[in-house]
Amino acid sequence: MISPTVKELIRRDIQTAPNGTKTDTVALWAARLNVVPQTIYSLLRETSGKSRKADLKNPQYQDWTKIVFGIKKSPPDGAGEISTDQAVALAVKWGKLPEAALAVPDGTYNKIGRDMGLNKKLRRVSRFQAERPNQLHHFDASSSKFLYIDRRIGENEYLVKIHRPGSGDYKNKPIPCERLRPWYYGIVDDHSGRLCGTIFAAKGENSIHSITAVCEAWSEMGLPDALLADQGMLKKGHISNDLIERLSVELPESAPYAKEAHGKIERPWRTAWQRFEKPFYAGDWKKWSMPLSELNRQYQVYLADDYNQMQHRFDRNITRMQAWARINLYGGIVQIPKDAIAHAARRIPRSVGQDGTLELDGCTHEVKGLHSAKVWVFLGVMDDRIVVQDKADGKKYEVRNFKPNNVGEFKAHADTPHQILVKESAELLKGAAPMLYSEKKQVDERIVAMPIKVKEERAIEDHFDVDHFSSIEEAMKEFYTIVGPRLWSRLDPDERRQIEQGIQERKLEKRFVSDFALDISVALEDRRAVAGA
Repeated sequence: MISPTVKELIRRDIQTAPNGTKTDTVALWAARLNVVPQTIYSLLRETSGKSRKADLKNPQYQDWTKIVFGIKKSPPDGAGEISTDQAVALAVKWGKLPEAALAVPDGTYNKIGRDMGLNKKLRRVSRFQAERPNQLHHFDASSSKFLYIDRRIGENEYLVKIHRPGSGDYKNKPIPCERLRPWYYGIVDDHSGRLCGTIFAAKGENSIHSITAVCEAWSEMGLPDALLADQGMLKKGHISNDLIERLSVELPESAPYAKEAHGKIERPWRTAWQRFEKPFYAGDWKKWSMPLSELNRQYQVYLADDYNQMQHRFDRNITRMQAWARINLYGGIVQIPKDAIAHAARRIPRSVGQDGTLELDGCTHEVKGLHSAKVWVFLGVMDDRIVVQDKADGKKYEVRNFKPNNVGEFKAHADTPHQILVKESAELLKGAAPMLYSEKKQVDERIVAMPIKVKEERAIEDHFDVDHFSSIEEAMKEFYTIVGPRLWSRLDPDERRQIEQGIQERKLEKRFVSDFALDISVALEDRRAVAGA
């Protein structure tokens, strides 16, 4: 509750504000009181003593509504309408309406428009909502209805333009550049409605863009308990399913081809990107163009300064971002590693032959240090990294392109780990040693936002790491094999714990474990020799 004294201060402050600064004054008071600007405008109407009916009967408001609805309906048929608040903002920005028009609630314009026969809409159906932030996220991907890729203007850059939409869903969508379209990918938090997304140029929805967008969103928002998605590439792809499972995020099943089952996923997502695109029609849209990178930048500004700052759909006194910030009440977010996408891989079964090679996609590859084995082959998502894992013992080996020798040419292969150990052991016995959104809004530096806590980081096993053991148990097993049971028995429990701690401090590095084991073996032999003397 805001006290009458504060309400009177707000009213006087706004009344005495110079022309052109009233909107900034409202925004400043909203930030001070941690509410949305619409709440301040409501307080102004309360203190003015004017009734809603009196506002509706004001002829000036009807004139303003005609201008607002003229901008709302400026997009061509099939593109829909620009939202009311965006239409008002554009009208004020172009000088068609005074700044006082911003103080009129959007609902007032919509009601006058309905009374004048300008707007007829059905009420949206409200569905379930998560009890807290990051309890449930929604994922969706959708191609743009209004934008298209005109041409390539760089190695990884494209020029985007806007077109007149057709009557059908995919009808008349231009695809002049390599059949590419702009695709929106993103995550929506169910509790707050906060959205994180990005735009890719692609021929269609694919698993690489899906998992990339998910990892980008989760690196900012943290991991959810569960993720809802339709039957798209995120659920169909082995890569994405494998990574989401290893992050311990539930991926519930939904009925395929049943739109009602995941309408909650699609509705806010479609609203978000259409709200972003439609204002581009307000100007000379036939000449409009923009690089994809700049479009993505403006999209991030739009999400941060507009969409995520809109009112929460149930709690009207806070924004979506403020509702999501309640995550601090539950301990903060669960962070993922910055290189999480590098851990995603496709796994396929193969056999390594007696010659230490395997066949993959029509090419022959050499597996260093392994032959005659059943293996899992891991293929990287973002590049051509390949690693194989022996099904028998779980050890990983690097893969090289195989080139057979010419006739009469011979090559000495490197010793296996067993051969190396035998040689080193022999040495040891000798005693040897080894738009609207083109610019970000200015933030009042006096308002200090509460940082989001990071309560933990969820580790992910790296399929491609051949230089480190996957667990301390595996590292200690290798250490024991090198030292041998006879020397291992000479270590007391404290020494064994110190060895284990040292290996963990070096992050289970394989080279360190082997060198450390050889050093300990020499020290134990010296100890035995001194004790015998």
